[in-house]
Amino acid sequence: MANYNELDVEEIIQWPFPAQLVVLSVLLLALQAVGYWWYLDEKRSDLTQLKQQEQTLKQTLQVKANQVAALPHMQDQLDELSERYQYLSQQLPMEKELATMLASVNEEGLKNKLTFTRIDWGSKENQNFLYRLPLNIELTGDYDNIGQFSQAIASLSRIINFVDVDWQRVSLESKTLHFRVRAFTYQFKPEVKDES
Repeated sequence: MANYNELDVEEIIQWPFPAQLVVLSVLLLALQAVGYWWYLDEKRSDLTQLKQQEQTLKQTLQVKANQVAALPHMQDQLDELSERYQYLSQQLPMEKELATMLASVNEEGLKNKLTFTRIDWGSKENQNFLYRLPLNIELTGDYDNIGQFSQAIASLSRIINFVDVDWQRVSLESKTLHFRVRAFTYQFKPEVKDES
């Protein structure tokens, strides 16, 4: 039996086979450990990072898939909003229609046997995406006629909204009323084209 303490590394070729096998195994294990730390550990961290990217991409894909799935419903909502917008915009007067609107209000008053003391447009009031146009109306007439006039104004093709309404008898003995109202209609502001 050989004494393993007396073995010299320079004479490794002459060592007994079991000793050579042990040294070779230790060397292989050492090389594998070094290879793991230098090569595989880096690949492992790359793999972890790629798995995180995969999860992020899966989440992004899920969000996009949900958006695509909701697209027909959103398109239906957009179409409905577009129809509403068109309907409402058709009820708002354009600048060239203001004189015609005033004439229509006057005509409805005359049809209902009312006497105007004032009917005119006030100054435009600037709002978010609209102009608010005040319409000052003062007239006299019977209660029923004023009611029919108000109903006729509500039935016009353009929106006129009565806001500040005040009425009182012309005199204590009279059935004739003095009717004063501040009404409003609206106009869309013209779209500003970007000239960049």
